[in-house]
Amino acid sequence: MKARDSSRKGNPRKKVTIEDVAEHLGVSKATVSLALNDSPLVAEKTKARVKEAARKLNYRANFFASRLSQGTSATIGLFVLGGEAESIWTLPSSWMFYHPIMQGVVHELSAEGYRLMFEVVRTEEAMEGKVLSKAVQEGFLDGIILLVQEDISYDFVEIATEMEFPLVVLNARIPADVSSVKIDNEAGAKKVIAHLMELGHERIAYIGGPVKDLNALERYKGVMRGAREAGLPLRDEYLKVGNWRIESGEQFAKELMELDEPPTAIFCANDQMAVGAILSLQALGYDVPGDVSVAGYDNSEICSIINPHITSVQQSLEVMGEIGAQEVLRLIRNGVSLARHTKLEPELVVRESTAPCREKQAR
Repeated sequence: MKARDSSRKGNPRKKVTIEDVAEHLGVSKATVSLALNDSPLVAEKTKARVKEAARKLNYRANFFASRLSQGTSATIGLFVLGGEAESIWTLPSSWMFYHPIMQGVVHELSAEGYRLMFEVVRTEEAMEGKVLSKAVQEGFLDGIILLVQEDISYDFVEIATEMEFPLVVLNARIPADVSSVKIDNEAGAKKVIAHLMELGHERIAYIGGPVKDLNALERYKGVMRGAREAGLPLRDEYLKVGNWRIESGEQFAKELMELDEPPTAIFCANDQMAVGAILSLQALGYDVPGDVSVAGYDNSEICSIINPHITSVQQSLEVMGEIGAQEVLRLIRNGVSLARHTKLEPELVVRESTAPCREKQAR
């Protein structure tokens, strides 16, 4: 028996518990817990004894149990909506969108001592109200940041407003009274149209994103509004619906140049499709931007790799994540009575892929 006990004590895998510390000192578990949490109810001498014993015994407090005992888990859930197998969120171009947002969220939360629980949520499950209601009712999280990219009904967030639970939506402003942070996609698209028109382009084509994607829908609205306000008619044959992939840009650029009157400029709703358009145009023997100007959206790293470098729209994605994290922490501290809505304006970054319209200059 002695040998067996000795072996167990020497087992490095045995986790030292709060009960072990209490037994070692001959005090209650409550005293140990209060001491380790620096409670004023415990004398300083006792605190010192408990902490020294915990150190010697190699005791590691359970983070979540410790925080829950204080009425908080210090954990925020970041739920990314859209986890179907064929969902666009799995595309490399989509992760160029998600990654800086997540960086911003993590940066802010870690600075305030919060941890992040990340989860990809299937749209169907979210719409049925299963995921969010469970997370809110379990009480495991102090708040939730919901990152969305689909044009669906968001009635399922009502559980958070009903229970006054801290919730912030990123990338959309939904009808409910829930704080939100988003990029002004319409403004970004309008800037591209204005830029191309300033260069003298009148035959402007647009390769958009998937029809149910919120970013794609807003960028399409920006294109249409920008053209309408400038008095520029956009032909139906110049409007294409892509899927964010390089191949999509290649295919539609080829189709556009086969028209009897092809465009002199092509605006793509993301940089991946802009790359595809440029590759296709170059393969067909066109000079970019001499014959055809091409612009993208997102200002991803790829814009400065391909030749020519791509004119694109810079989004403050990391800032969106940072503000979203700051907002959920504000809601935790001050309550959920007042929702805030923040809209970030993107900036146009002009590079070598756009140039004055050669046809206009020749007139």
